[in-house]
Amino acid sequence: MKSFFIKALGIISIALTPCIVSAQKQDIATSKGAPKVPFECSVQPYYKFRTDKKAGRSVILHFGDTQLTGKAIVKVECNGVTEETVFNDLKNASELSILLPAGAGLSGDCQARITVTSSQANYYKAIMVPAMREWTIYIYPHSHVDIGYTNTQEFVRQLHMRNIDVAIDIAKKTQNYPEGSRFVWNPEAIWVTQNYLKEATPEKKQKFIEGVRKGWISLDGDFGNINTSACTDEELLRLFHDSKAIQQTTGVPIKTMVQMDVAGSSWGITQTAFQNGIHAFIDFPNIGAIRQPWEHRPFYWVSPDGKSKILYLQALPYGYGWEIKGTKQGLFKTQGNDPKLRYMSTANPSANFINPVILRELSMLEARHSAYNIAVLPWALADNSLIDADLPDAVRTWNENYAWPKLIIAGSQKIINDFEHRFGSIIPQIKGDYTEYWTDGLGSDAKRIGLYRQANENIVQAETLWSMLNPKAPSPRKLIDSAWENCLLGAEHTWGYQDPKAPLANQIEATKAGYFENAYTGSQDLIKAAFKSIEKPQSNKIAVFNTLSWARSGLVTLSREQSVTGERVTDKLGHEVPSQRLSTGELVFMADNIPALGSATFTIVKGDASNFKGCSINRNTISNGILSVTIDPNSGDIVNLINEKNKQEYVDQKSPHHINSYYYSLSQDTSNKAFSPTDVVLKIKENGPLVSSIIVESKAEGCKWLNREVKLIYNQPWIDLTNTFDKISTRTKEDINFGFAFNIPNPTTRIDIPWGLMIPEYDQIDGANKNWLTMQRWVDVSNTQTGVTWTAIEAPLIELGGMTANHQSGGAYGSKNWYKTMEQTQPLFSWVLNNHWGTNFTLEQGGIMSFHYGIRPHGSYDASLANRFGMEQNRPLLAVAVDKEPAITMPVKIGNPMVFLSNLKESDDGKGWVLRVRSISDKPEKVLITWPQDKASSIYQCLANEVLGNKVSSDLTILPYGTLSYYIKK
Repeated sequence: MKSFFIKALGIISIALTPCIVSAQKQDIATSKGAPKVPFECSVQPYYKFRTDKKAGRSVILHFGDTQLTGKAIVKVECNGVTEETVFNDLKNASELSILLPAGAGLSGDCQARITVTSSQANYYKAIMVPAMREWTIYIYPHSHVDIGYTNTQEFVRQLHMRNIDVAIDIAKKTQNYPEGSRFVWNPEAIWVTQNYLKEATPEKKQKFIEGVRKGWISLDGDFGNINTSACTDEELLRLFHDSKAIQQTTGVPIKTMVQMDVAGSSWGITQTAFQNGIHAFIDFPNIGAIRQPWEHRPFYWVSPDGKSKILYLQALPYGYGWEIKGTKQGLFKTQGNDPKLRYMSTANPSANFINPVILRELSMLEARHSAYNIAVLPWALADNSLIDADLPDAVRTWNENYAWPKLIIAGSQKIINDFEHRFGSIIPQIKGDYTEYWTDGLGSDAKRIGLYRQANENIVQAETLWSMLNPKAPSPRKLIDSAWENCLLGAEHTWGYQDPKAPLANQIEATKAGYFENAYTGSQDLIKAAFKSIEKPQSNKIAVFNTLSWARSGLVTLSREQSVTGERVTDKLGHEVPSQRLSTGELVFMADNIPALGSATFTIVKGDASNFKGCSINRNTISNGILSVTIDPNSGDIVNLINEKNKQEYVDQKSPHHINSYYYSLSQDTSNKAFSPTDVVLKIKENGPLVSSIIVESKAEGCKWLNREVKLIYNQPWIDLTNTFDKISTRTKEDINFGFAFNIPNPTTRIDIPWGLMIPEYDQIDGANKNWLTMQRWVDVSNTQTGVTWTAIEAPLIELGGMTANHQSGGAYGSKNWYKTMEQTQPLFSWVLNNHWGTNFTLEQGGIMSFHYGIRPHGSYDASLANRFGMEQNRPLLAVAVDKEPAITMPVKIGNPMVFLSNLKESDDGKGWVLRVRSISDKPEKVLITWPQDKASSIYQCLANEVLGNKVSSDLTILPYGTLSYYIKK
């Protein structure tokens, strides 16, 4: 639980308020002449065991100042049953506790007529007993996995691994306890288990395997608590990769996943979980996060393909264990800083347990007429905490004293099994994105998020290149796994220390930064490794590779060192292709029609490049014959973006924002004032004919300087933008946005998300975040006649209609500025940077940062063109010096433009190749795939977990927005 949420948690630490009925309002009759007394009844939200071993609703009778002495008889009439309870030898008793007849209050509200006969007087009362069902409360013991936050990442890793040993010991000691109170441990994240098995001795490993098989250790399948909507398609699949090997080790299937702290998740998780054998998802959000509308209202979450689904359950927030008990011990002890402590225990296990909280929560669920009488409570004493060894005894004592609610210590699978067994027929099906809001923290480390996004794409390109060039050689599996792990550690929701001002914060933040940086450098190393067998650095021949599943053209950029031979470039037939030496010393040339999953070879030759009529600049306007772009010399914004053939204007002339406008704002400024650049100067950087660009230099609030480069490329129907600034590091709460106001009346906005497509509002379920959204590769804004596809390489966060996130922060759900609906979709803002959070994320960031954007105007919406544009911008053509034409040995062809390659990689078992495709069509499609002749008889269908299915004998049909994986034996 993050510190400012911990403070908010105080609201739950209140005494339980039972149903109290006053005698003065509810008297049916009183004996003649008997004095009236302040006689009240409080109906308790629990059942206790009656003498007949059945469950009876507990009611406490309060007599105020009147004290009963001697003998008293309480008679209760309820549901046609009359019972008496005799109290002997009372000594000045002001309260009596009784149990109603068995079944009273189970099926609905009921009346109880109570008569109290004592030596003082007789009292009569009728009260209404509100319904209270027989509840089962599952307790999910865990230690919330923050990889960092409470201490260094290595300290945290060691603590969680030690918790597994402790848990096995406790489970063994309690294995003969009554059912429900036997200890079960949930490591929460596969990251923990994976590390444990890597370092465990053979003896410990065997004990762990036995613990899993006996149910002492319950495993969930996801890597950790991840910002899922920050992931790409393939990274989201990797979330479950390591659980496959662990299942093989233990022999116990893993069919569940959990998410702690982070509320909501990308819609794409439904398909990736299902593809990996995960059938259920339990979310335990932070206590300060969204609780309604889905808390304890499970639903089958249907994926964008309309068929794959998982059971989603939002349980009670994690954090109660800290508030109720952890606070009494203190963070120093609970978070394992005392080397003498291996676990937490107290003299009285039942003290500081769940009584007030769980009974209050159940009362609220009853008041909401919940359709389910199961609730789930996570139990951890703090983030990265030691195990609460009191739990089994506390639960056993509870179950001995209370008939209902019944407490059961359990893991996810048992919980899910009970929900489905009891209620599977009434659990609804829901489609849509449960848009996260934790993702605003991505803006607190904008530079490294850019590295992370590029690393994701690089790894896939490297795996595809290896398949194309080195099919007989084993792929560098350890390097690939390491790069993916660093990506996941980057996407994991923990950034820094719980107190970002403390000295330890620097060390934790540096380690987190290393995950992003290592992912990026590792991904580059993988591309170099894929090229190693063909690269000849001194050669003037350049092989250009296309790792996508359609033929494409694009600009290739060579360093000065790669292009020392000359200025001219020819194709393999000796025909000159357009080229240009840039002001940076780099050489660029146009590579046309590079085949799908293929390459073409070009040669750099001596002499100057031939001139041709291409791009041109006229003062502050750039043209390439397809588009013309005009820059305002005062603001530096793009004020005209015109299709030169039909003269359509794509800049909203009525909007003050234009295109590529810079805004700096202060979060505490409630006026929402945004500062724009000043002292604008326009300079020509590249003057064609292949590339023309203008640099917009300016001063900008929050930065030492701001440069915006606007670029057009000959014969390309899109504009390229590069925005670079030198950020001034400050702890003042701030935001930087770039605005894009498009002239698209009455548009529909479509956002590319992992394994799906989202139309904001329409494709968002209740409670989803509408203040900011996260895109994978592209956003399309279109009406029935025209539109634009927009992409941002490094910056995934967007806002629609306004800068709606500026006054929000993590946990702001429910605040007055929180959007419940999204009525506007124009303009679009790229929210590149903020430092809103006061814990976990870094307080400040500075230095030089660059953000690249692409804008492609078009006619009516075309899913294939939008996706191709986004993919091409994020997975560019790759060039390497060679001495001869490379041999491509995996020439797979996909004939349907609505279906594209997601990845082509060596299988995990090293015995084959896995080709995965994704559809961006809203209807079923034939893949139209052709294979090499020698492979046609050895192709199998599989899921992402690479378990072989049926042999592929004919072309397959892919579901709308679906995915298919093929296994090709070597």
